[in-house]
This record gives sequence, C-alpha cells and structure tokens, in this order.
Amino acid sequence: VLAAELGVARNTVLYAYEQLASEGFVLPDRRGTVVAGSTGVPAALPVVDGQDGLSRRARYLRGVAGQDVNAALVFPADAMGAFAPGVPALDEFPLAQWRRMLERAWRALTPRQLNYGDPAGEPALRMAIAEHLRVARGVVCDAGQVFITDGTQSSLDVCLRAFADQGETLWIEHPGYGGALAAGRGAGLQVTGIAVDMDGIAPTHADWLATPPRLIYTTPSHQYPTGSVLSPARRMALLERARAAGALIIEDDYDSEFRHGGPPLAAMQGLVADAPVVYLGTFSKTMFPALRIAFIVVPAALAGAFAQMQAQGAARGRVAEQLALAEFLRSG
Repeated sequence: VLAAELGVARNTVLYAYEQLASEGFVLPDRRGTVVAGSTGVPAALPVVDGQDGLSRRARYLRGVAGQDVNAALVFPADAMGAFAPGVPALDEFPLAQWRRMLERAWRALTPRQLNYGDPAGEPALRMAIAEHLRVARGVVCDAGQVFITDGTQSSLDVCLRAFADQGETLWIEHPGYGGALAAGRGAGLQVTGIAVDMDGIAPTHADWLATPPRLIYTTPSHQYPTGSVLSPARRMALLERARAAGALIIEDDYDSEFRHGGPPLAAMQGLVADAPVVYLGTFSKTMFPALRIAFIVVPAALAGAFAQMQAQGAARGRVAEQLALAEFLRSG
C-alpha cells in the first residue's frame, strides 16, 4: 500500500523499513512494525557563556588533578594480541594506492604550500570530510564546521579548553576512555563518571540535579570499553536534557564504521536540528594510527568563534598528507 501511495517499488519500501529497524527507530515483529519509544525532539542550541559561544579558555594546566574519580574509570589497554583495542589490520592497508596519492599530492604542491598551513586544516580535506560525513554518518555540516586535528586526544584537549572553564563539570562514561579522564583533569575540570548499561550512558535524574554538566563526553556508536550502543530513546533523552541544561555533548564516534550486522548507525549530531553536539572522528582506525589526522565538527553557531580560537594556536602542517587523504576519500 505504501509503495503504491508513494509511487515507488515495493523493495524500496522494504529496504527503508530494514534501514529504520537496523538503526533502532522501529521495532518489527510478526504482528507488524511499531515506532520505537522516544522522549520528544529538542528545539534550539543552548546558550553558552560569552557572545562568541566560547569559554574564557583558561590556560591549559598539564597534570592538574580535578575532582577525584574512581580509578575504574580508566580502562587499561594492555597488549592483547589480536584483541588489542584501537589497532586496525595494518597489513591489509592499500599502501601502494596511498603512496601513489601521496606522490601526486607532492608533485602538485606549490612553494607557497610549503609554508605553515591553514590552522583549521586544508580546505580540500575539510570539504571531503563534510561530504563523507553527510552521506555515511548522517552528520549535518558544511566544510566551515570541520576542523582538522592530530588525533582524538588532541580533539578532546581542544574542545575541553574551548567550551568549558576551569572548575566546570565534565561527564564521562564509567567505565570509559581513560584519555577523556586525563583531558578533563588536564583542563582543570570537575570530572564526574556516569554509569553505562547495555543501552549506553545512563544519567539519572539525580545526576542532572547533583552535578549538572557543562560538557558530556560519550561514545554512542560503540561504547568504550563495553561495546554497548546508545539506544535511540536514550540518544533523544540525552539531547533534550543537555539542551535544557545548557550543556554540549562531545560525541566521539568511536568505531562507528565497523558493524558486524547492518549499516552504521546514524550519528547523534544529525538527529535533530541545531543539535548541541560537538562531533569527533578520526582516521586512525579506517586508515592507520601513524597518519595522525582526526577532525572536529563544531555546531554552526559556534564555528566562527572556534575558528578564531584555532587561528591563535599553532599553524597546521602536513599539507601533502591532508591533500592525499582528501583524494583518498573522494575516490571511495
């Protein structure tokens, strides 16, 4: 009936239903298909201190110990052979193809491009990443919202200094990524661990009242280290409560590209208009760790001020690698 109403093939409708089911938006059973539970759709970007949306960016204090957090927050990545987290199948990487793209990039470089690069990253790479994210991850962004960094840890350090002041509260998952704990303490934030369950990070009403966050760090596509996926209802609830609290969610899309069944889940960032989400991604898993290229997608309302802050920092390099990566992305 739906295929006839829309004037499309029956298989098109079936594929659409399968996609919605794989992402958890509908629940199929023998009696039919029903919409998964939701807590409603949030509306507007939260108000952040200052006209430019950025914090006062207190000086980065390496080693500052914030609020004491249970040591279990840190998940040790001991050597575990084939089961070591964060290490891709390096012997499967198409090294010859990558070498050809690097050579083409170096041949095309002008003397001017040997100077310090754009602090935000090469425009060609930022555009390629934006195009890729729109198609593959459902992220709503343009190239002006994309900023290149040296890795997820670097992205975290920049975000914590940009969007929170010393003494403000950072929520991280418990157990969770030890790098988030280290970055929070280094930025002088009060770090609070929020328990996770089989549906991902699970803040309670008491958590919101007792320790209202400025920033919330989460790995919704593949919680590290438990592997749970943040459910659609939990995602919407987190977006809604974060917006109401004036908080920003830092969505680390860890391992989102690797799915053993069904397509990748859509990112939280694109679920609602003007989502209060800073999106982090990296090429350490899809390419190789030594590449040291990652990226941040900043909300459109904060992108201009964030760009000004980045311009005050160290100028970026590795132009040839960025241009080669842009070609690699465009090539599929």
